[in-house]
Amino acid sequence: MSSLRSFHAESETALWQQVAADLQQQEDILEYSADLHEGGYQMRLELEVDLGGGFEGGYETTSFMALVPGAPTLRFALHEQDWIHQLGKALGMQDVQVGDPELDAAYIIKTNEPGRLQQLLAEPGVRAVLLKYQELRLDLVAAPEDTPGGVWLTFIKEQAIVEPEALREIYHMLLTLLRHLSPASANPSRR
Repeated sequence: MSSLRSFHAESETALWQQVAADLQQQEDILEYSADLHEGGYQMRLELEVDLGGGFEGGYETTSFMALVPGAPTLRFALHEQDWIHQLGKALGMQDVQVGDPELDAAYIIKTNEPGRLQQLLAEPGVRAVLLKYQELRLDLVAAPEDTPGGVWLTFIKEQAIVEPEALREIYHMLLTLLRHLSPASANPSRR
């Protein structure tokens, strides 16, 4: 099991210089966990690769998780739209249209506040990353009963993304969402 790293910085550039340097020192990344602290926000990055063996297939994941300060009322779930989900939609599965033809075609979208989610997804940096890294799951949900309370923003992709610039793009998208979801509560100097 890998050790949990922790990086602190006042700017995204400084933070990702630290993370990139650490990632470059890793020979083979099979497990990697880091807490990323910037401007009053904290996010966990986890990479996991299981090569499998014998008759077992392997798997790999990249995930980011952040507790959203201020507990917003908005909830959403975006996940890839494949043929199984298209069949589900035909059978009545709920899917919100956000008015962006590319996002609507790429994702099954569920939310309790369609207008608010539409505004968030219209952010150019958010939209671009969602279209670039499709086949992912992005959620803003209440914590399960067995974990600390609050609202969690999570990103999961079933691929080990180990390139620092790609990870930074995803991080930046999530940080943008966090800032829109709780701009004043994380950093009082932003008021």
